[in-house]
Amino acid sequence: MEKSRFIELMAKSMGKSATDEELLELETFLDQFPEYRKTQNVANALKVERSKYRLKEKDLNAGLAKLWDNIRFSEGTVTPSEGNDPAEKQHVKAGFTWYWQWTAAAAILIACFSGLYEYSARRSAVLTLPGTSMLSVHVPFGKTRELVLPDGTKVKLNAGSTLSYPQSFSGNTRLVSLSGEGFFEVTKDHHKPFLVITEHLSIRVLGTVFNVKAYPNDKNIETTLLKGKVQVELKDRPEKNIILLPNEKLVVMKETSGDGDLVGNKEAKIEYQLRKLPNIKPEDIKETAWLNNRLVFINENFEDVAKQLERKYNVQMIFDDQTLKTEQLSGVLEKESLDNALGIMKMTTPFKFRIAGKTIHISHK
Repeated sequence: MEKSRFIELMAKSMGKSATDEELLELETFLDQFPEYRKTQNVANALKVERSKYRLKEKDLNAGLAKLWDNIRFSEGTVTPSEGNDPAEKQHVKAGFTWYWQWTAAAAILIACFSGLYEYSARRSAVLTLPGTSMLSVHVPFGKTRELVLPDGTKVKLNAGSTLSYPQSFSGNTRLVSLSGEGFFEVTKDHHKPFLVITEHLSIRVLGTVFNVKAYPNDKNIETTLLKGKVQVELKDRPEKNIILLPNEKLVVMKETSGDGDLVGNKEAKIEYQLRKLPNIKPEDIKETAWLNNRLVFINENFEDVAKQLERKYNVQMIFDDQTLKTEQLSGVLEKESLDNALGIMKMTTPFKFRIAGKTIHISHK
């Protein structure tokens, strides 16, 4: 079977227009070449998953046009110019355009969604490992917690974090799921890679020391590597594997944009930066200061600092004046009470605060 015939049958199968004979032809081919079965599984999953992942119409159209140009001249495709009748030319052209748009759409969908589907399946697998009891640890605001995983890996969880992991690691990988912030000292096992799955990325290691900050309501996701080497895979860009070396930090920015997608919903756009850590003592690195109950912020927006204060002190901070959210703050907090911490911050940024139970109101001075 030629590649174009396989794509055609896959497109018809997805569009529910394949005849019984064509479905049998496709099934026979997949039995003979089981390596293509994975593609079919992805396509079938799209019927269920496509509502979860939005593809912008302009991106789809651009991809269709590009793929159409590539396919049109491959594998002996018949072109309308071989005939003499203009009406026949137009009819053939329309037929081939429609046909290849179907097959191109199938190919593009498979390419775009296969990585997303595999990532989603991998993430859900953390909570659905057959025959394995799952454990979930949640740390409330104002607290941190240390634990040891079944393989000996040590984890410290920051406030407002949740870690899910199996009671025992089976299979070829050690999968855990993290929402929030965790510091990992992974036990080496070259035969069983350790994977940390978050909402937007996964981190693959063999044995190393690193910090992951992936709170759902934060604008950025941070992976900071102190020892060893890790490979980071972005959910929205599964083809892009980013290798981190010691004293490097990967910052993934989550932005909400777009009003031109298929259903009018906003879609997440992810960009990233790879940064070197400053050449300072390990205990002074702000990314891991929380391990020693310290909070370090350098030229950070007040809004982002407020989220860290909420987690550290178990409070809710409300900006009565929204313009204060973008004020830049720098400082170090350690054993101060909340009242003293806010007093220190006021020395560099003029504002006033009012404490009402566990709610802090921030306004201009």
